[in-house]
Amino acid sequence: MELRAYFEKYHDEATCIEELKNQRIQNGIICKKCGHDTHSFRQNDLKFQCRKCRNRISLRSGTVMENSNLPIRYWMICIELMTLSHRKMSILKIQYLLGHKRYEPIWLMVQKIRLVMKMRDEKYRLRAYSQFDPEFLQKIDMLMIKRKTKSASS
Repeated sequence: MELRAYFEKYHDEATCIEELKNQRIQNGIICKKCGHDTHSFRQNDLKFQCRKCRNRISLRSGTVMENSNLPIRYWMICIELMTLSHRKMSILKIQYLLGHKRYEPIWLMVQKIRLVMKMRDEKYRLRAYSQFDPEFLQKIDMLMIKRKTKSASS
């Protein structure tokens, strides 16, 4: 997604909260206390409430945003910037783009995102070997033989 389209789609905090809520519901929420999987969402405190035992689970619980007071929009913008950028972005640059006054919370947010991205990359690492179809290798051999015969006859 282009950055312009991203900002049009997630233009305020309420939209970002709604998107995170929908993603959490889609992935499934399981109560840590009773193991039940049916919850209702409490908009006033941004928590899911178990319908069986009434235990509450924060919207951020179990995510990279857990224990953070930064707006969810900051997190979503930062994740988008870090995934779109081919080079590492300066934390000062991210702080400036977000318009946040303090460096430390932005630094911690970026470090958490980098850790999660590193864990994801290690999980999906390519193996050190490749497998080729034997027919593919035979076709390459045939092409090499044709090239050698053409260069030898010239």
